[in-house]
Amino acid sequence: MNIDKHNIKTLLDENNRDMVGEFLSQLYEESLYSNEAKLHLMFLQSALNLLSVQPLESLLNTRTELTITLNGHPRTKRYELVKPLKVPPIYELRYAMNQNEHLRFLFFPFLHKGESNYVFVKYFKKTLNPKVDETNIMRDLTYEMYKRVCLDPEYYLEGTD
Repeated sequence: MNIDKHNIKTLLDENNRDMVGEFLSQLYEESLYSNEAKLHLMFLQSALNLLSVQPLESLLNTRTELTITLNGHPRTKRYELVKPLKVPPIYELRYAMNQNEHLRFLFFPFLHKGESNYVFVKYFKKTLNPKVDETNIMRDLTYEMYKRVCLDPEYYLEGTD
């Protein structure tokens, strides 16, 4: 099966919250009056768009270059965009907001009815100062949601757009 497009989906988590969707909606609202928020949103949209059209394997263990244009000025970031999290099939989509704050969006690939989906469940901010890293907790919660989706994919993946 040759799949050239992956659906990006967000999911209600174990607390019935769409963490990723809520974060992106809030960032969108902020982007209406903040250039900094607009910059972050444009980079995240670019990253999600790239993820939707590239094979996941091509983004692993490699530095990806993203370029956006904000107010007529091109901006480029080059970094490891996607990283596996030691508990297959959980991955993180990575984005640095600044030197201290690093966003992590946790997701898993899921094939359903012949369609490839990247299902986003959790997001968190990793900071260097103070050192905050919820990677393992959020990875494990995302894995629990993955197991729920495996048991009842129709419930989680259909009619949630």
